[in-house]
Amino acid sequence: MLDYTQWRNFTKVIDKAMIACNNSGHDVIYDFAEVSKIVDAGATSKPVGDYELSRYACYLIVQNGDPRKEVIALGQTYFAILTYRQEIADRFNQLDEDSKRLVIRGDIKQWNQMLAEVAHDAGVIITNEEFAIF
Repeated sequence: MLDYTQWRNFTKVIDKAMIACNNSGHDVIYDFAEVSKIVDAGATSKPVGDYELSRYACYLIVQNGDPRKEVIALGQTYFAILTYRQEIADRFNQLDEDSKRLVIRGDIKQWNQMLAEVAHDAGVIITNEEFAIF
């Protein structure tokens, strides 16, 4: 899924992710559970080492992957955006109720202005009173 064509190249990413996991105090054995799977090797089948990954392990693998691969770059961007959103939510949740109300009012004002601009650009001409009713 992450565009690694050879397992040996991908294991380097897994190894780096395991180091990050260990250094962050997580249980590497839990997050990177070693399993084996049977693969066809010509006329015979043989067991090959593999991993069952936790969500956290998947995150670490994407963060330690090759950003020249589009799917890795998109994953890294996705996690960066989620981290930013969580930081904003954490800051908002630390506000008192009055401050939260002011932030929400500011957001609503901004969205109403954008809605009015889009309506105007679309040729919908309405008075302020009609917009308020809308």
